[in-house]
Amino acid sequence: MSDYEIRPVQVEERRAAVDAFRAALLSGPGTDETVAAGSASWDESDSLAAWDGDLCLGSVGAVRFDSTVPGGTKVKTAGVTRVGVLPTHTRRGLLTRMMHRLLAESRERGNVLATLHASETSIYRRFGFALATDDVSVEVTTRAAKPWRSPARPGSIRMLAYGDVLEVVPPLYEHVARWRVGSVSRPDWMWERILKDAGRPVDAPFGKGTFVAVHSDTMGVDDGYVQYSVDWDESFGVNPVGRGQVTDLWGSSPEVELALWRYLLDIDLVVRWQAEVRPVDEPVRRAMHDSRAYEVRRRLDDQWLRILDIDAALAGRTYAAADAAVTISVDDPMFADNCATWRISSSGAERITNNHSADVTVDVSTLSAAYLGAVSWTDLATIGLVECGVETIARLDVLFAVRPAPFCGTGY
Repeated sequence: MSDYEIRPVQVEERRAAVDAFRAALLSGPGTDETVAAGSASWDESDSLAAWDGDLCLGSVGAVRFDSTVPGGTKVKTAGVTRVGVLPTHTRRGLLTRMMHRLLAESRERGNVLATLHASETSIYRRFGFALATDDVSVEVTTRAAKPWRSPARPGSIRMLAYGDVLEVVPPLYEHVARWRVGSVSRPDWMWERILKDAGRPVDAPFGKGTFVAVHSDTMGVDDGYVQYSVDWDESFGVNPVGRGQVTDLWGSSPEVELALWRYLLDIDLVVRWQAEVRPVDEPVRRAMHDSRAYEVRRRLDDQWLRILDIDAALAGRTYAAADAAVTISVDDPMFADNCATWRISSSGAERITNNHSADVTVDVSTLSAAYLGAVSWTDLATIGLVECGVETIARLDVLFAVRPAPFCGTGY
């Protein structure tokens, strides 16, 4: 073990690190084109790798962005990614060493939070992460959704030309999507990946098309957009019908997002829409003639979160009005100065420096689970992670609750 070196990944070492990560995620080595296409993401992230001489044994990385927390503040966040160890070198402590160093260095760089999307959910609790938000995968049957139970929202829809997509969509996302707790900023390299096919001309006479449609209010101000793909279902023995895939749908309010769904379901020929990642509380289902037209096929963990700087995290968000304050003592085995007690009320959070006894004591993972407001303190108490009186739990639920539900919706 002492022969394994952990160090930042240099430009000339990226190919080896990429291949080690791909092997850990059950993929073969990347092509020159694949590695080149991902170079911008490496330029704008922090990466570490473990080495045995010239052999890369595994890697971890952190994308640089910010996250919206309750109240609308955007805090600096490390988006943990590219985590993997070669199958020949697992269970030797390599991942633990790399993750501890990555999180420590991320904290030193001023990150308040660390977040990730997990390929294997059993890995990350030991590093202080907790499941903080969920998402759902849905399938919508067009015919059963209509007629709508709610009136159409005034406004208009236009489709973007290929040359306008990268100019219009990224700033529009920042303007209309960042109200949602859990949303994250998207760097340029991420937008180029997300939008690379949107509106792009295709060679085939007919076939899959990818589009972006923008919603504008009655004053002509853009207030939402949807990126989607449509194609023909060519399964054997199936009558020719269209199918659609929703990639990205954001509006300045849930009402605008409902208007974008109405647009999608009014597109002729498409009988079924699928969306892989949507908020758990999307209201469109309740606006449909048959609510079962909107069918949740899967509910999955969306974002895992680890608070790196508890002072900044608790001070950075707002809290709802409860009938009394709650004092929380936190234990963080990785960062000693996170081990303290805070008084939380509707006015905010403050560190208590005297020997005040806490109403509740939790570890950093439990606090991280509740931080964004999607996970209730009642649920955490039910599974034994919180021990205190029912009145304290009720106050914590009120203080931390957020609606609409937090949602990230961005892969990294």
